[in-house]
Amino acid sequence: MQLKFDSKNLLNRIDRYLYDSRLDSEALLRKRWAWLWMLTTLVFVLLMCFLFLIIFQLWSIWYYGAAFLLGYAVAFYVYPWAKRFDLVINLLFSYFIISIFFGILQTGGLFTSLGMIFIGINCAMGSVLAGKIRWTVGMFALYCLTIILAGILQPYLSTPDYITDKVNIISFLVMFLGINFLTLFLVVLFMKDKSRFEKAESERVKKLDEAKTLLYTNISHEFRTPLTIIQGMAKQMEKYPEKWQQTGPGKIKKQSQSLLRLVNQMLDISKIEADSMQLNFIHGDIRKYVKYVTSSFQSLAENKDILLHMDADSDPLYTDYDPEKLAQVLSNLISNAIKFTPPGGHIEVEVSRGIEHEQQIVQIIVSDTGRGIPPQAMKHVFERFYQVPDKYDQTQGTGLGLALTRELIKLMKGDIHAESQVAQGTKFIVTLPINKEANVKDDHGTSMFHPDAIHLIIPKDENGKEGEPHPAASPEKPLLLIVEDNTDVIEYLVTILENHYRVELASNGKAGLEKAVKTIPDLILTDVMMPQMDGFEMLSKLKGNILTDHIPVVVLTARGDFPSKLAGLEIGADHYLVKPFSEEELILKLKNLLEARYRMQQKLGMLPSASTQMNTQYKLEVKFLTRINKLLDDHLPEEEYGIEDICLSIGLSRPQLYRKFTALTDKSIGRYIRSYRLHKAKAMMEKEGKNVTEAAMDTGFKNLSHFSTIFKEEFGYSPSELL
Repeated sequence: MQLKFDSKNLLNRIDRYLYDSRLDSEALLRKRWAWLWMLTTLVFVLLMCFLFLIIFQLWSIWYYGAAFLLGYAVAFYVYPWAKRFDLVINLLFSYFIISIFFGILQTGGLFTSLGMIFIGINCAMGSVLAGKIRWTVGMFALYCLTIILAGILQPYLSTPDYITDKVNIISFLVMFLGINFLTLFLVVLFMKDKSRFEKAESERVKKLDEAKTLLYTNISHEFRTPLTIIQGMAKQMEKYPEKWQQTGPGKIKKQSQSLLRLVNQMLDISKIEADSMQLNFIHGDIRKYVKYVTSSFQSLAENKDILLHMDADSDPLYTDYDPEKLAQVLSNLISNAIKFTPPGGHIEVEVSRGIEHEQQIVQIIVSDTGRGIPPQAMKHVFERFYQVPDKYDQTQGTGLGLALTRELIKLMKGDIHAESQVAQGTKFIVTLPINKEANVKDDHGTSMFHPDAIHLIIPKDENGKEGEPHPAASPEKPLLLIVEDNTDVIEYLVTILENHYRVELASNGKAGLEKAVKTIPDLILTDVMMPQMDGFEMLSKLKGNILTDHIPVVVLTARGDFPSKLAGLEIGADHYLVKPFSEEELILKLKNLLEARYRMQQKLGMLPSASTQMNTQYKLEVKFLTRINKLLDDHLPEEEYGIEDICLSIGLSRPQLYRKFTALTDKSIGRYIRSYRLHKAKAMMEKEGKNVTEAAMDTGFKNLSHFSTIFKEEFGYSPSELL
């Protein structure tokens, strides 16, 4: 049987063993050959130990061999995972040179050193592989220094009896020939491999230039279609304004958004190629953030009759992540899944913790029951401008989304791959490392991405109008306070929001704060840069005021830098949108905030006391209700204790208390007090065994007839039926 040595496969195995994502291709090549250099010299050291100890019986210098083997043991253990592999190998070689210096002194000097003076040459040559010229110069300098010192000390040294002329000459020859042969052999192999690497790099650059040429061709094609539509529609609107006045602007807007999205994707890819794409990591619960982004696509999925589900453990999963980049990745994968999944299909987003290559990871899986990707197309799905052949995919696109997704994930030191079966569905698996190095320790990730990162669609009714927010008990529209100093922006915002809200206006933060305290709006939309008081200061005062701390606030500003976003979210903004913004996204975010407020009202308005049953989701609101409930408990038997007394206790006027309490519970304060007393009376009869009279008196009802009437109105049966 003939065995064939596969050097390429061996090198691939070595590369996998030594792989470090923190190093570039050239550094990995040097790391490979530095490791091979150490391995080869280790074999030579073992042979020389056999020669000196077994053949020549020079046991007096056995500890030098042991010192060398110890150095190799430490170096081989640290080397695979050390980013500074050059530091590891040069420290090892420095250790060898210093050890040999003492060996030369023990054997009687340079001429009776058994050829050990040549070992330093090998170490100095090996340092070339580290790729740091200062290390190589330093290694040669250290070697020369030891030789000079040995020469100076030569007159004071004596040759041991166990080193004979024969042993010395043979050792010199073996050392000289062996080390020079190893050095020449490894240098030649390294230079050949480096030449192949440079040739491959040259081919890669050539292909990259060809790809760029193709890229510009494809880009011009991708631009041509929407520009043609925009130009043509503009002409049609000019010629036939009445015919195209309704549909024309929408078509132009749609095509301009396609152009903007394409340009943004191209710019992002260019930034990544130029190593100028910056990551802004925060430390927070990535599960919560993925759930937030996924929920943004619920309405879009529902419009296509697709079930979008997030499957994740309830336990938080804390790690460092870039919210804006992660939002781009998730929005691309989820929107693609919605795009290629037929009505009645199912999309699932999973988040889990795992371990890969001894590194803890976050795994995010986006799977669908769509048309799937054919096998011949799978290897190309992450290539720029690649689209699945028309017979499988009749949906238009640019072919940039998945390419950008992969680049962003690689930038975050993660990985992505796809699994698919035609007619059964596709699964994209994203893995990201779990790290804890970000300076920001709170989870402020939600809504920190650019409006273009997620393209939301407001659900339409049969008349084509945008759906109204969830109504509260009042038939009136919700009250929205807009705080903005630019009249053009105010006019635009009023135009797009007046059909959904009663709008109040304030021209600066100071006026906005005063109006918020006076009117207690349902929502506040504010700018940041304003005269007299900026938006952040106003937001801080709103969240510090018992009257207004419950009001949802959306910051709408041109300050899109990361620190400003963090500042706004830390103060308490519910959303942070950057101008220019998506009208649909703004409307949907306001709508979602109202729905969340409605759910809060349902929970906080429940009796018996909701404050003892709520989690910390509504901490400030629960604190306010708990304060009201405690006042009622302290004065429960007092029939005359009422709204005016509560106002005096908490420092609010009667109208302010009414507005605050209604905003929290969707109930009037008077009705709440009556219901609270009745529930307390019911509990006394059920749990404490009190009769009707005792329960009524202990809860402030002196008129038993009136108590029985309102008790039956509240619970549907009389108090006597309870006993």
